[in-house]
Amino acid sequence: MEFLEVGLNDIWYPELLRQIFDPPAKLFVGGDPAVLRTEALAIVGSRKPSDYGIRAAGYLSRELCHYLTIISGLAYGIDTIALTEAVGSGKVIAVIGSGLDRKSFYPASNWHLAQQIIEGGGAVISEYPVGTPPMKHHFPARNRIIAGLSRGVLVVEAGEKSGALITADLALQFSREVFAVAGSMFAPQAAGTNQLIKDGAQMVTRLMDVLDSLGIAPGARQITPALDLSSEEQTIINILNTQTGGLSVNELTNLTQLDTVRVGSTLTMMEIKGMVKNVGAGKFTCLLN
Repeated sequence: MEFLEVGLNDIWYPELLRQIFDPPAKLFVGGDPAVLRTEALAIVGSRKPSDYGIRAAGYLSRELCHYLTIISGLAYGIDTIALTEAVGSGKVIAVIGSGLDRKSFYPASNWHLAQQIIEGGGAVISEYPVGTPPMKHHFPARNRIIAGLSRGVLVVEAGEKSGALITADLALQFSREVFAVAGSMFAPQAAGTNQLIKDGAQMVTRLMDVLDSLGIAPGARQITPALDLSSEEQTIINILNTQTGGLSVNELTNLTQLDTVRVGSTLTMMEIKGMVKNVGAGKFTCLLN
């Protein structure tokens, strides 16, 4: 998996995440970094959901992905269901607690889903560099990224000691909305969500409960915010987007009619910002569409 390193001061670093306590100093991003700048909702829950939880997570993710980017942790259960149902129909971000390389990636069985997310225009991200194995303490830390990236956290099902409750608690600390799907009093997977509702989380019984709370009008569709580009950056992006295989500084100089020094310095800044990528042999390709 190819990835981009996004630092705290990079243009792609999400503003919401930058505002939390202890934001990650760096994100490793596989896929399109532009998705990190979209409005998002986290959907999390039990690793062993009930049939009702599976249906609820699938339905809500399928519908909400038309309005918001869906974020989850790529764990088994609700996380996987939410991401699977949204990929291909909307934007998706998966946050993992290991390196992005195939050897370290966890859970390994969701590697194919990660590739689908990237191919669908989404992103798979981690604060851990390549080669970092999954460690127990990585996952509570990962949860702060999920909550920090989101306008709200929707918990579909969660037991009394579920990690999803940690994400919900972090969301409250970050002044995000917390939503919970009420469940049966006889289902252990619903004990955590039912308690969240008692504690003040908004109960979700229909799609509009989420949209109304977040101020999203029915029929609205998410648009990726535009970047504030200089004229040189826009010119270079326009040219690179018409090419395959990349262009060199000299080739861009000829096509843009800018001087070589200007093209070189602009490309350097664009690479730092995550707009372009050096693909070798002195050639650059565009990471923006």
